[in-house]
Amino acid sequence: MKEKAFKSNSYYEGLFQNLYGGGKGCFVAFMQFFYQCNQAATFNEEFSACFEKLFKFELKNCEILSKILIKMGGDNKFYSSAKKFLSGYNVTYHKSIEKMFLEDVELLEINILDVKGVIYKLEDERLREEIGKILTNKKEELKLLKEVYFKSNLIK
Repeated sequence: MKEKAFKSNSYYEGLFQNLYGGGKGCFVAFMQFFYQCNQAATFNEEFSACFEKLFKFELKNCEILSKILIKMGGDNKFYSSAKKFLSGYNVTYHKSIEKMFLEDVELLEINILDVKGVIYKLEDERLREEIGKILTNKKEELKLLKEVYFKSNLIK
């Protein structure tokens, strides 16, 4: 059965575009976690598995946002609402595992605040529900990241 389209709303589209393709959006988080997964694979399977779970969450978040944008009649290109295109420059590249985890915690905390702010601005209940899935994913990601970080005694 074909899913019902969302009413076109340029304000909402801008909010979703920033969550999707903004400089600290879901696609940047995906790229960062994917990079870290591959880096960690060379020295620590547990860290690599953690980052793999994170990038899979983010891939799901990107899928949710992409579908919303398309259903609103918008586009799912990799740029912010200001048309600033994503690139590898948006990813924070660290070789230190401690710095990776700290950077990721900060990124996810910012993402959670951004997603909560978007949900607060939405009047459409279906959109709130869809974006709520992303919020749930982000919270799970942060919980997982902190669990591995503290379990591994990475605090100096």
